[in-house]
Amino acid sequence: MKVSPMGFLFGVGCGMFILFIYNTLPQVAVQNDSTTNHLKPQVAVQNDGTTNHLKHRKSNWTLHAERNMNGPLKNLRQQGQVLLPEKGVIEKMTVSEASKTYHSYLDNVDMLCKRKLRMGKLGDGGWEICDDPEYRPVKPCIVYSFGINDDFSFDDETAKNYECDVFSFDPSMKQKSYQRSPRVRFLSLGIDGKDSKRGSWDLHTLTSFKKMLNHTGRFIDVLKMDVEMAEWPALANMISSGELSKVRQFLVEYHGPTDLKNDCRDKLNILKDIYDKGFRKFYVHKNHHCGFNHQLFPVTRTGCYEIHYVNINIQ
Repeated sequence: MKVSPMGFLFGVGCGMFILFIYNTLPQVAVQNDSTTNHLKPQVAVQNDGTTNHLKHRKSNWTLHAERNMNGPLKNLRQQGQVLLPEKGVIEKMTVSEASKTYHSYLDNVDMLCKRKLRMGKLGDGGWEICDDPEYRPVKPCIVYSFGINDDFSFDDETAKNYECDVFSFDPSMKQKSYQRSPRVRFLSLGIDGKDSKRGSWDLHTLTSFKKMLNHTGRFIDVLKMDVEMAEWPALANMISSGELSKVRQFLVEYHGPTDLKNDCRDKLNILKDIYDKGFRKFYVHKNHHCGFNHQLFPVTRTGCYEIHYVNINIQ
C-alpha cells in the first residue's frame, strides 16, 4: 500500500507530539502487578533516604496556621491552655493564667461525638446526649437529673426515647415528691457535698441518693446537674467517694466567677480530677444569660458553661 508523503509526515508529527506530552507527565510508581500506585507523583529522594515532599515550596514557605499569631488574641493563646496541666502547674498559675485556662478549657471539646441528640427544649432546659453506640443509654438504664426548675422536658424525653428510669431532684420547687409518669419520679431533694439541711431543703450526697433508691454499686447512664454553684462541693464528694467513676455520661452547668486565684485554682483542680477519671467533653454550650466582659479577655465570656461529657473508661 502506498503512503503519500503528506500522510507520512502527518503520522511522524503526531507520534512526536504524543511522545512530548508523555515525557512532560509526572512519573508514577508501577507495582509488580502492573497496576499504578494510586497515580501518586514521584517525589525527589534526598541523600539521607528521606523524601522531600516540599521540593516545590519556597524556602520561606510556612503553614497558614502559623500566621496571625499576634494581635489581640496573642496573650489569650499564650496563657489560656486548652489542655489542663498537672496540678503542680495549676498551683503556680497567676490569676490571669488560671482564669484564662479555665475559660479556654471549658470553651473547647476533647473529642467528637458523631451523633448528638437533644433531649428537651432547644433553649434552657434541654441537654445533648451522645448517641454513639458505645456511649448511648441502653435499657434498663438509670438517669439522675439534678435541678429541674419546673422544666421536665429533658427528663420526659429521655425517659420516652431511651426508655430509662429517670429520677428528677429539686428542693427549690413548691412541689412534693411524686411519681410523674411510669418512668419519671420527682424527689423534692437536692445534691451537695454532704448530707445536710439548709432551711427547708434536704440535701444529700450522690452516695446517699443511690443508697436511698437501692442503686448502690450500679452505674448511672446519664447524670445531669444544673444546681447553681452546688455542683462544686457535690463534685468534690463524687470524686473522693468514687461515685463519679460509675457515671457514663455527665451533663453539668458550671457556675461562678474566676476572679480570685484560690477560687479559680480549686475549680481547675476539680476539672483536672474529672478529666483524669476519663471524662471527655463532646459538646459545650455557653449560656448567654451569664455573659460578661473583662479586661483579661478580648472576647465576651460566660460565667455559666453547659458541659457534656462521656466517660471513655466505660463503654
